[in-house]
Amino acid sequence: MKVKELIRRLQLCDLNKEINFYFLKDYSLNSCEYETLLECNDNEEYVELTTKLINSDEGGCGQELQ
Repeated sequence: MKVKELIRRLQLCDLNKEINFYFLKDYSLNSCEYETLLECNDNEEYVELTTKLINSDEGGCGQELQ
């Protein structure tokens, strides 16, 4: 998925609603929360969106998207 596609899809939503994140593992949906968003410029340019288990402190605290 490209960033512009994610933005286009999110613009169709009510901007005042909360967003819930889930990941699918072994046919079971598990809730998680936003952790950080990074723009990476390694061999390949991409954006990395990281989630973590809800109320966990894995790897430290997350950064707010600004």
